[in-house]
Amino acid sequence: MTGREPKPGPRRLGRAGVAVVIILVAIALVLFVGRNLWHATEVQDDPPEVEAGQRP
Repeated sequence: MTGREPKPGPRRLGRAGVAVVIILVAIALVLFVGRNLWHATEVQDDPPEVEAGQRP
């Protein structure tokens, strides 16, 4: 690093910003879809049986 490296142009900075936003949106979508799929499998499971003499 000599300190005289050219700064990236505005178009390149814009593309980098768009790439970061796309990556963040993709991560959020994966987490949202994964959570919904996990929740769907949990809802389909039968609740545990509670014996008549026990209080929850």
